[in-house]
Amino acid sequence: MRSMSIRHFGMANAIGIALGLALAACAPAARAQGAAAGPAWLRAPQDRGPLAGTVGVDERRAWWGIDGTLPLSFGLPRMRTNAADQPVFGLGMSIAGSARSDARDLRYTALIDRRSRLDGGWLGISTGGNDGQRTKLQLGTGLWRAIAPLEVEAGVTSGVVGTTTREASHWKVIPDSLHSRDTTTFRDVDRSVLSTTAQSAVRWSFGRMELTAIGGLTVGAGTTPHRWAQATMHLQASPRVLMLAAFGQRPAASMAFDPSARPQTMVGIQVAPWGSRDGPVEHSIVPVALQWRTQPLDDGRTVVHMRCRHASRVELAADFTDWAPVALIATGDDWWVTSLTILPGLHQVQVRLDGGAWQVPPGLPHTNREFAGDAGVLVID
Repeated sequence: MRSMSIRHFGMANAIGIALGLALAACAPAARAQGAAAGPAWLRAPQDRGPLAGTVGVDERRAWWGIDGTLPLSFGLPRMRTNAADQPVFGLGMSIAGSARSDARDLRYTALIDRRSRLDGGWLGISTGGNDGQRTKLQLGTGLWRAIAPLEVEAGVTSGVVGTTTREASHWKVIPDSLHSRDTTTFRDVDRSVLSTTAQSAVRWSFGRMELTAIGGLTVGAGTTPHRWAQATMHLQASPRVLMLAAFGQRPAASMAFDPSARPQTMVGIQVAPWGSRDGPVEHSIVPVALQWRTQPLDDGRTVVHMRCRHASRVELAADFTDWAPVALIATGDDWWVTSLTILPGLHQVQVRLDGGAWQVPPGLPHTNREFAGDAGVLVID
């Protein structure tokens, strides 16, 4: 009965992993404009800057981790490239250990990730100790995709996990018929095995908080398949401080590429000295265009007024500007203004808030610009 239940779980988990991969590859994607996407441990430096340090405690010990990321898409701002849904690449490196770790117990990781605003993937290599198991070499890969209002992720990690056991050999020496002596010798035996972990995760983000449910199956030569699950919560307290918490179990292979992950229930804090101003704290406040109006002047110019909440930059582009962006000036009470020469007739116009997507000004009828999305129809008498 036990072997049957294991087989049934293995089949169910394999189906779940396959569904996660299929969703990540094929499902239609959607996510809030400008919001960061992907696993939290892959989002540097977009969210937190190029370097972050993590400390915490779990059920067994205190632990720490340091990780950094170098963007490989030189010449293009990472956040703006992401917002435009163009792929960017990053090289990440990390080191992690516990309060009592020596140099042999540290975990070293390097990975490359590719991401757009709505999907991405990663490929990595890791080596080092993990809570009593010394990983000789670990290879991993995964992919994720945003499906509003969730993100799904699936991945596989495989490597050689080294464990050493001490075996005792007992010898009985009989030099003659009247005497005998028992002798015991010990030797260390390498019990390294190939271990593979398949996992899938579902994430939900709301403002500064991110909740994740992750689970999977770990199998290895000569070992019983192990099923596991863990729930995590990340709360962005400020652009530089991230609060972490987890409940449940997680195997070493699943943690190999995440310096903030732990195998047991834990709490922790991550500090990024150079946290990005474009991180999730700012993304939890979305700029909104509320009102639009125009006022003709005696000199033939037209004053454009627009009310925008939570905006730090407002731009306008139209056929009467040759579609070149024109910045509006803040006048207080969420109002922005500019004056332009606009000839009488029908005109097409778009506005943009904080460098986001071009949109129709509030209150104007919609029309479609070929290759440029929707625009508003402005009538000048």
